[in-house]
Amino acid sequence: MLLTVTILAVLGVVGSALSSRMGRFVFLLPAAASLAAAAWFGIQGPAVSAGAVLQERIEWMPALGIAVDLRLGALQWLLAMVVLAVGGLIFVYCAWYFDSRKLAPRTVGLLTGFAASMLLLVLSDDLIVLTVGWELTTVFSYLLVGLNHRSASNRRAAQTALIVTTVGGLAMLTGIMLLESQTGTFSLAATLADPPRTTTAAWGAALMVVGALSKSAIVPFQYWLPGAMAAPTPVSAFLHAAAMVKAGIFLIAALEPAFVELPWWRWGLVSLGIVTMLLGAVRAMRQLDIKVLLAHGTVSQLGLLVTVLGIGTHAAMQAGLTLLAAHAVFKAALFMVVGAVDRATGTRDLRELGGLARRMPLAAGAAVVAAASMAGIPPAIGFLGKEAALDAAIADTGELAALGWVAFVGIAVGAALTVAYSLRFVVGTFFGDLVTEPKRRSPWLVVAPVVLALAGIVLGFAGDPISDLLHPHVELVPAGEDAPHLALWHGVTIPLIASMLAWLAGTAAFLALGRRRRPPHGADPFERGYHASMRGLDRLAVEVTSRIQTGSLPLHVATIMLAVVALPGSALLLQVGLGDDIRLYDSVGQIGAAGIIIVAAVLATTTRGRLKAFMLVSVVGYGVALLFLLHGAPDLALTQVLAETVFLVILVLVLRRLPKYFTNRPLRAARWLRALLGAMVGTIAAAASIVALQSRTAQPISEAFYEYAYTFGFGENIVNVTLVDIRVWDTLGEVSVVLAAATGVASLIFVRRPVAGSGVLRPTPGGPGRRTWLRGAFADAELASPVLEMMTRLLFPVMMVASVYFLAVGHNLPGGGFIGGLVAGVALAVRYLAGGRDELLEAVPFDAGKLLGAGMALAVLSVVWPVLIGGRIGQSYALEAVLPLIGEVKLVTTLFFDVGVWLIIIGAMLDFVRSLGAGIDLHGEQDVAPRPEYGSDRSLPGREVQA
Repeated sequence: MLLTVTILAVLGVVGSALSSRMGRFVFLLPAAASLAAAAWFGIQGPAVSAGAVLQERIEWMPALGIAVDLRLGALQWLLAMVVLAVGGLIFVYCAWYFDSRKLAPRTVGLLTGFAASMLLLVLSDDLIVLTVGWELTTVFSYLLVGLNHRSASNRRAAQTALIVTTVGGLAMLTGIMLLESQTGTFSLAATLADPPRTTTAAWGAALMVVGALSKSAIVPFQYWLPGAMAAPTPVSAFLHAAAMVKAGIFLIAALEPAFVELPWWRWGLVSLGIVTMLLGAVRAMRQLDIKVLLAHGTVSQLGLLVTVLGIGTHAAMQAGLTLLAAHAVFKAALFMVVGAVDRATGTRDLRELGGLARRMPLAAGAAVVAAASMAGIPPAIGFLGKEAALDAAIADTGELAALGWVAFVGIAVGAALTVAYSLRFVVGTFFGDLVTEPKRRSPWLVVAPVVLALAGIVLGFAGDPISDLLHPHVELVPAGEDAPHLALWHGVTIPLIASMLAWLAGTAAFLALGRRRRPPHGADPFERGYHASMRGLDRLAVEVTSRIQTGSLPLHVATIMLAVVALPGSALLLQVGLGDDIRLYDSVGQIGAAGIIIVAAVLATTTRGRLKAFMLVSVVGYGVALLFLLHGAPDLALTQVLAETVFLVILVLVLRRLPKYFTNRPLRAARWLRALLGAMVGTIAAAASIVALQSRTAQPISEAFYEYAYTFGFGENIVNVTLVDIRVWDTLGEVSVVLAAATGVASLIFVRRPVAGSGVLRPTPGGPGRRTWLRGAFADAELASPVLEMMTRLLFPVMMVASVYFLAVGHNLPGGGFIGGLVAGVALAVRYLAGGRDELLEAVPFDAGKLLGAGMALAVLSVVWPVLIGGRIGQSYALEAVLPLIGEVKLVTTLFFDVGVWLIIIGAMLDFVRSLGAGIDLHGEQDVAPRPEYGSDRSLPGREVQA
């Protein structure tokens, strides 16, 4: 099972890469994989029908109790066959639907990725993994609906689908958390085996049902599905007919055995289902676009599924799952027929269609058979399910009788309307006078819909095997007697009479109303409400932003600090106290360092000069580094010193473009209020630390770090092992932020219209008659500093060697990739200060983005590669060898992650120095130079960022 998901995911990436070479036939790769997997799942059918459950488990987050736990029971088998068998035929259809010349390479990747995500969703027993699959299908749906991103209507439809289904997904995730708080497990099987009966669990189930309703387009969320028809027809056939919209139905069917007895379950689902069924059917009768007609029909059919499942008995569960399979077969076939018609005629408008049966007999035959199944005409599987649904509605004569008859009437009326819009689609498209002559026809386009239409007929005669396959899940429902086996003929019964009346009423409705060719008017009231709420939300955001985001950074920071002091701060101060185990200091040196920090901080608040303030802030930072060192943390002290140095260099570089003083007026008394606020925030931080230390109830995990640092990470430096082994994901996220910051700074500086003098004209090194210590030193003798040049020439190689040393020894001694990168970055900054931008270019004559990209790629690969050899993500390995002349050598694989971090930090520093140093130099020259025509010169070598 996991192998199938993995193969589909890999094929999504490979298919996108091969799309430009293979063209539309690239879809045959996922088609072959899907159909082969469907064959394997089909072989498991007899075992599943006998009650066997196939399971696979891979630990993902053991500490949180989360695992990739796949489970194949009867319900999962049914949905997997829909995803793989129907999906495989849709992939075959795609190979002849798309035009190789216009096919976007991402299309096959997105569609195959969706198939993998949907399969992961239906097979997952762990509710967190299920949520991952759920949200992935939402993302893929958004990307596929908005595939033509140049179209405003496509973008709006994709955004609506994303917002509605994401809100439902968040509600579902909240419900999962509530359920887990009552069961102590994320396992769906465990929850069904022992369902909680608490109010919290009921709320959790309700929120999960909200997520299911949004995914399956049930009122009040039904309006997103017709808009999603902006997607290409194969996407609509797969996502919005066969698979994704079934995810909500799947979740309801999975949860029903545990929560069907909740007071709101039956009446709530039946009511919403009937409203959705009738609303969708009525709106389908008014559509002129045959694809949108089928979309509203899909909404109606999904309402039917929820209505039937909402009855909550054995017979209703069996009927609902049968209808689910039937709907996937006939609706996918109908959507593919629409695609064939659209390709042949260039239109989907009923006013421009008709009489195509004579020109497209196979497509017409497939449409008639599939539409007959949708309308519940025997011997198709649609009739099998519809009859079972009507029979299940009136089977109970006890306390569920009233609910059953309400459902029965609703299903019967919905069946009549289904007949009407089925006739509107078939007759309006394929019969009558020929309006539009087909221009191009591909017989391959009708292969998949013909196969599915025939499958619908064959499955109609497979009542007993279907009943046996569904029985293991059906018997989990606690209400109702054993469901009778599905069959095409049960004699003359009330459901059969109701079906015949529905056929007659539906035909009459079509003859009376279905031939109208007037365009639909008026939007769905729920859709109008959605758009009104979105406009209100946008307006509220504008109003709030205009009042809160004033552009004053001090005001924003002060607001945040006041909130910290007022809310958690007041609560902390009531609990803080100095116990016997709290020491104020360990040595006199710490008191001295604290005194230096306090004096520098106070002086920083009283100065008007920017440079003086920056220097005092750096003194505070160096004082903190001294405290780290006195407390026995050399790694932290070294990192703090280097970070403060880098910070000071960057501030000084920026200072060149800022006024000398913060203000030319005398300092106001308000600065003391800011100082008081800062002191209060510091006090709150200290109080929080004291309260946290005094509130410990368990043994500190850090006590085990001494052992785990070596046994787990094969290193003696606990800090470095923690960064690159224990919390490698955090470190990867942090360096990603550094990369983003460097790119942002470079963009702000380099995205500028080129003007005269913007190119780097290489001066004669040292200028005429002057000897220099550096090759790219300042040509202007007034800017040059021979002493600084000489010291730079001496120090630069030493600092680079020190950088590599810190990188190499970081796993056992103070150092690591971050520290080594900072040392190298400071060395580059010194090179710039000594010789200017030409000397910096001489030192590193390539784009900083290459370092950033290589570092991130190496870091990511070093985290994920252990999975390829059966290890865990981020797992480290120790390689030991004895080399001649060198002796024993030990290499830990996390060194490669450290090298990635080292490259990222060097690249970021290079970006900062080039942007804030050389870039600002260049802008200064541009400000005083005349401005010729655009594009007369080349821009500064640095990050290649386009305007």
